[in-house]
Amino acid sequence: MEPVRVIARVVARDGKADELKALLRRLVTPTRAEQGCRYYELFESNLPGLFYFHELWNSREDLNAHAASSHFIEITGKAKELMKEPLEVNFLEEVQ
Repeated sequence: MEPVRVIARVVARDGKADELKALLRRLVTPTRAEQGCRYYELFESNLPGLFYFHELWNSREDLNAHAASSHFIEITGKAKELMKEPLEVNFLEEVQ
């Protein structure tokens, strides 16, 4: 089974970047403890209000379980009012 690589992009509403960053940070520790999570990092861009999650999962099933987890649902639900646009999730394939 191929691992699942993801980059997710989150854009803050004007004036809401610090509040959104604090909320997104709360995803990191519990997600890293989830089954199948190999890598889960939150990055802040040099462009104001722009954040990225870089993720590596053992399988699509593990990623789906993450998306259904209580902490993910709670935090992303709260984050929606702070976001300028919907969460953008990109599945990556390595170029050889």
